[in-house]
Amino acid sequence: MKIAIIGCGNMAYALVAPMKGMAKFYTYSPSGIRASVLADEVNGTQFEELAKIPAADIYMIGCKPQQFEELAKNIRGLIPNSATVISIMAGITVAKIQKKLNIEAVIRTMPNTPAIVGRGVVALHSSCAVSPTIVEKITKLFESGSQVFSFDDESMIDVITPFSGSGPAYLFELGRIFSEQMVQMGVSSEIAQKMIAQTFAGSAQMMVSSEKSFEELRTDVTSKNGVTYEALKVFQDSGLPSIAKSAIDAAYSRAKELSL
Repeated sequence: MKIAIIGCGNMAYALVAPMKGMAKFYTYSPSGIRASVLADEVNGTQFEELAKIPAADIYMIGCKPQQFEELAKNIRGLIPNSATVISIMAGITVAKIQKKLNIEAVIRTMPNTPAIVGRGVVALHSSCAVSPTIVEKITKLFESGSQVFSFDDESMIDVITPFSGSGPAYLFELGRIFSEQMVQMGVSSEIAQKMIAQTFAGSAQMMVSSEKSFEELRTDVTSKNGVTYEALKVFQDSGLPSIAKSAIDAAYSRAKELSL
């Protein structure tokens, strides 16, 4: 299988790096730098010009959504009709990709960066023109670093984007806030970051492996009028649930805007 990666940013790198040895990879990025790094990682070949990329079976579009219109002008006609296009762009619909590239077989995905450590999540929606065999092959590629969830309703990809797609950033921000406060209270920066990272990693593993709900797991840590109880009370009184909902709503609205 031959896969062309057009746009080799952080998300594309995280998604493709675990696929090393599973296909022959061609990479392209405007500056060439990121394409070179990804090509080295997966033993692929970097190309400095789009027109020189050999015909591939799969074309993965990893540019920013705002760059797609211009990119489409440059690659329309270069993609064989028999190929499948995979989009990892937020917000861009299957119909828009089909129209701009004149390609019917399109798979729209929303991955996340933990794929690089084998803990990713990929939401996937396929157009009717993609055969079940191709969907199965691509799913296996993604499963090298992620758990894959398929959806018949494309609108679910926009719904999921602010959660699993953007979700890692929310945890990283909480980690930054907590570790900085630990440092202010006398803990070294190195130890603070390691302790917070391990706390998050252990908690996430409990969420994955336990049959308990997230609420039950939280309750297990919380004694009435105890230390954790006081912290959670501040979160509640400060409107954390409302803040989180507003943040997700804002991200979802942006994903919908990008599709226009």
